[in-house]
Amino acid sequence: MTRHDERFVRYLKSKEVVDDRALHRPTMSTLVDELSDRADARPGEPLRVVSVGAGTGAMCRRFLSWGVFDAYDDVKYVMVDRRKGMADRAAAAFAEWSQEAGWEAAPTVDGFQIERHGRRVSLTYVTGDLFDATVVLPKAIDLAIAHAVLDVLPLNRAIESLVSRLTEDGLFYAPITFDGRTTFRPSHNADDEILDAYHDSMEDENSSGAETGSDLLSALPMADTSILSAGGSDWVVHPPYSDEERFFLSRILGFVKESVGSNGGVGETTLRGWLDTRHKQLEAEELTYVAHNLDVLAKLD
Repeated sequence: MTRHDERFVRYLKSKEVVDDRALHRPTMSTLVDELSDRADARPGEPLRVVSVGAGTGAMCRRFLSWGVFDAYDDVKYVMVDRRKGMADRAAAAFAEWSQEAGWEAAPTVDGFQIERHGRRVSLTYVTGDLFDATVVLPKAIDLAIAHAVLDVLPLNRAIESLVSRLTEDGLFYAPITFDGRTTFRPSHNADDEILDAYHDSMEDENSSGAETGSDLLSALPMADTSILSAGGSDWVVHPPYSDEERFFLSRILGFVKESVGSNGGVGETTLRGWLDTRHKQLEAEELTYVAHNLDVLAKLD
């Protein structure tokens, strides 16, 4: 992996703690109930999951740790990510996690498998974007997960690709979906200019844009699904920071720099001055960051 990719993997690790506290617990509880009902209605059947933008598989490890999949003894979990080399990172992350959590890990022909107390999770990694990967995804998905990724995909096409693969009463879960508001404190006189340009940079023909979370609430019913639960899952980071939170904030500032700088909507002097101030505030543990996200859970009608 390149140094840029290494930095992105470090960012994924740093945001796990931010995601942990942000996830909307009532929506997750509804997901657990739905999976339990599904297991009761289909005894002995495995749970088939596809996760898009899976990174190193943090959501799978989180769900196993939090008991989300406890109704199933057999889980078949496919992770999809377009970044080359991420599959090896995921395998390494699961190997480390499984040892600490008491699961036995072993390689398989098309991925790896973890087992504990008679429960088995088979993990497969597909490198490619969602639309290229569709041809190799299972045609019977019980749960599709799109974690913090739909805003960088064409929304209706992404929904259609995943919903078309769902089983009867299949579930579509989109946690940490950005919904159009970014805040830094203390306030700065260039905030509006910088953050408007930041949000504008998210919109093109290949991306859903800054208000994807809200857009989901109307787009999913148009795709023959019913919304079961939705709620806020805001990222909130404030002083004092852990080491992971500090790195997370530094990368958020890096994303703003890259996005706004390439967009050309803000003068170089203005952007540089804003970033210098924010980095000094981060170093002094004075910077607070909030990003508004939504978690949405839907079921195929």
